[in-house]
Amino acid sequence: MEQIYRIGIDHGYGNIKTAHHIFESGVIERERASELAGMTVEYEGKFYEIGSTHKEYQMDKVWDEDYYILTLAALAKELKGRGLCSASVILAAGLPIKWLGEQGESFRKYLLRNKEVTFRCNDTRYHVKIEDVEVYAQGFAAVAENLRDYQGFNIVVDIGNGTMNVIFVVDGVPDSARYYTERFGVDCCVIEMRSELTNKVHSVVDDLIVKKVLKDGTADIGEKYLKAIGECATEYTEKIMRKIREYGYNEELTKLHFLGGGAMLMKHFAKLDKDRVHFIEDINANAKGYEYLSNQRRIRKLRQR
Repeated sequence: MEQIYRIGIDHGYGNIKTAHHIFESGVIERERASELAGMTVEYEGKFYEIGSTHKEYQMDKVWDEDYYILTLAALAKELKGRGLCSASVILAAGLPIKWLGEQGESFRKYLLRNKEVTFRCNDTRYHVKIEDVEVYAQGFAAVAENLRDYQGFNIVVDIGNGTMNVIFVVDGVPDSARYYTERFGVDCCVIEMRSELTNKVHSVVDDLIVKKVLKDGTADIGEKYLKAIGECATEYTEKIMRKIREYGYNEELTKLHFLGGGAMLMKHFAKLDKDRVHFIEDINANAKGYEYLSNQRRIRKLRQR
């Protein structure tokens, strides 16, 4: 019987994540492959440079071809890691939890448009048979395997580049009536900070520098720039916390769990009681969670036979 690989892909606005890889979600169509490009996908006679920028925010991921091309790049990364260039796969993907009901099926069909696809990534030709696509809730997937550890009253906050997903978990069970998706994210923070930073330091600070500080808490730059970025970041984290409190967060009653790229933003700059807050620092957690949920679905089907 042919082996089927279950591959989780987290289609972020800033980065594409698989269980083992991460790369920026930018797609630029080129007339030919460039030696300067770190990764190039050749598909249907066109060349796409991958990862030189990030994807602009859009509410519907099927709006253009970019996420399909990024999916091919992610498949190439995972298959190369397994020493494969041909395989049958089940794609396990995700969407912000509030959008899942409305967009889940269209995103599934978007990724399943070709049951078999042939493409090149850099110098390797890949042939992939896509057996199925499964779409899960972003944020929930990252904690699904360890839900039993979430005893008491918990709020899981997944802050990506473009959105923030908030999920309530009570005694290891997600509250299906209390989940939210908001337009808060790391890129939103950077955009909001641009003019404020210029006012503070009287010069333009490159977005890449800002993002490094948000991620690492520091960078090899002048102290006045670090201070200004830190002040702006702290102001943004206060807005995030106000929104979470609107949903019912009380630090004396609730454990708070941050994940996604914005977890480090909150860790470095938010004013929090660190004894009541947990940071999931694995940036690949959602992609791993999609694979876990897909395997659980397989097990359930086997038991039903």
